[in-house]
Amino acid sequence: MSRHEREVRVRLDGLLSEGQLEIVREIVFCQLIGMAGDLRLLNKLPDPKRAVREVAALGRLAFWLEYREILVPDRIAREVMLRLAREVDGMNEEGESTGGDPAAEHHAMWAFVNLLSDWPAAAEVEVAFRKRQTSAESKAGGEK
Repeated sequence: MSRHEREVRVRLDGLLSEGQLEIVREIVFCQLIGMAGDLRLLNKLPDPKRAVREVAALGRLAFWLEYREILVPDRIAREVMLRLAREVDGMNEEGESTGGDPAAEHHAMWAFVNLLSDWPAAAEVEVAFRKRQTSAESKAGGEK
């Protein structure tokens, strides 16, 4: 089974609020721009391959967030977002301004990290639940 056969697309509608989605999207884009800029100094970075993998993961996240979806599992994206969630919390605890509401940033980042499961089984359950829910709503609305 190839890597792509195991990935599952997860719609973020209903899993994150509009505000949370916007916070995560902004943090991902800012981090992507910053880290991509650092790639010009690639030979000076301690682990160049890891830096490239992380920028690629942020690029994937930025792309899929525009479609209000994510692909799981994505181990590297999960690691990057976990680190970012901790960094945002650390900045807010130290009183450094991130430009947003610290509590909202905390909740948005950790809700998103929790969606980046290591295995798509959790996502598959969510997809199946939504299909059943949509089907039940259609029947209740008068469709046969």
